[in-house]
Amino acid sequence: NQLVLSGNHAVLSALQNKHRKLHYLVSTKSHYIQWEKSIKDLGLKTEIKIKTKDQLDIINNFKPHQNVILITEPLKRISLDEFLIEKQFISKQPLRIIILDQVTDPQNVGAIIRSAYAFKMDALALSQTNSPIESIGMSKASSGTIEKLKIIELSNMSRAIRKLQDANFHVYGLANGGYGSVLDLEKEDGNVAVIVGSEGKGLRRLTREKVDQLLKIPINPDSESLNVSNAASISMFQLQKNIIKN
Repeated sequence: NQLVLSGNHAVLSALQNKHRKLHYLVSTKSHYIQWEKSIKDLGLKTEIKIKTKDQLDIINNFKPHQNVILITEPLKRISLDEFLIEKQFISKQPLRIIILDQVTDPQNVGAIIRSAYAFKMDALALSQTNSPIESIGMSKASSGTIEKLKIIELSNMSRAIRKLQDANFHVYGLANGGYGSVLDLEKEDGNVAVIVGSEGKGLRRLTREKVDQLLKIPINPDSESLNVSNAASISMFQLQKNIIKN
């Protein structure tokens, strides 16, 4: 159960994450002192293995690595129950969750994670099925914020929606043809979850039926629909406005 992370930013972010289980770091001889100091400054005892640049190329499937690779384990995703039990008793602000309904592109997931952290979401939730596993591509697209945001894994989307509603969440779905507007999210002052659908098909039928309301994003009628990461970012920005005001 190993994950290969590469590149200065992704590796340093992972080393700084106390919840990340680390195996060892691989670097070149000329970069050894730099990473030895970083590991020592962080109070870690992670082993450093020295390899040539050509060996690092092979380990990283000939993708860019900036002379450093970290062998680690994927981050543990929490259950919705764990999140609700932890957050509802300690959070003074309304809770905000972005939910991905079978979004499959790791780059899109990583970009949404980056926006979710920027716009102060409390967590991002993924379907257990038809969702990408953690990868270096996802980590790089998140710009390291995957190490800082809680990731929830949902075994059943319909049950999760009902559980959130029972926990006093207003659950919205982003979809073309929605009767509400995403612009109205800035008026929300309670717990909110926003669900975005897959890149090709959008929200699934059952998801559309279970949410409290479907919202559309006003765009040029002559243009195609927005990329899922852009749509998610717009909704999260609107939600953040109310928190800023207060």
